[in-house]
This record gives sequence, C-alpha cells and structure tokens, in this order.
Amino acid sequence: MTLSRTPLRQVAIAGVAIMTTALTFGAALTPMPVQAQSSKGSSVYYRATLEQSVEKRTEVIRGGTFICAETICVGSKARSRPEIVCRRVARAFGPVATFTYDGKELDADAMANCRAAGTDA
Repeated sequence: MTLSRTPLRQVAIAGVAIMTTALTFGAALTPMPVQAQSSKGSSVYYRATLEQSVEKRTEVIRGGTFICAETICVGSKARSRPEIVCRRVARAFGPVATFTYDGKELDADAMANCRAAGTDA
C-alpha cells in the first residue's frame, strides 16, 4: 500500500515545516530584556537600580560593559573596586538607588558616596 501524494497534502506539510522553522528562529533571535539577563550562568556581575529612568544604552566603565534601560543596569565585571564602579555608573547614568556586585550589596558608606556622585552629574 502506498500513500497518495496529493498536491494539497504536500502543501500542508510544507506549510507546517515553514511555520515550525519560522517560530524556532523567531524564538532564538528575540532580544532578551535587561532584567532577564541576570540569570545564572550569564556574565552579569553588577546590578544597579537607578532613581530615574534612562533610555537603553551601553557604556564601558572601568573595563566592564554596562547595559541600562529604564531603571535597571547590569554589567560585567570591571577592573576596579565595586565602590568606584558604582560612582562611575552614577556619573554615567544618574543617581543610583541600589547597587550589588556578585550578589552582595555595597555597605552604607560606599552607597552614600555613590549616591553623591550621581547628584554631581
């Protein structure tokens, strides 16, 4: 017994194949929001919450790459101490409300210095 090869069946199979391919590539190429980039295994080392929203942009600060959008900034590990990096982020993007590095928060004195740097910008 052989399966019949009708043109309608062939078109249906081709349509399903094209849709599957388009959906697969679409999901793979969809950009990820900044907030989702902090999952385990990613290169996010720093996370800052800004006091004011900013348009999405990328800056290189002390050798680390920072991506900020709205009030969230994430960055890869830089060549300086976290206190210095926080001040540089504040100068580049504006006042910082919170700043963490490698999952740890800055101490109160360093955070006060960081906030002061953001108001000078």
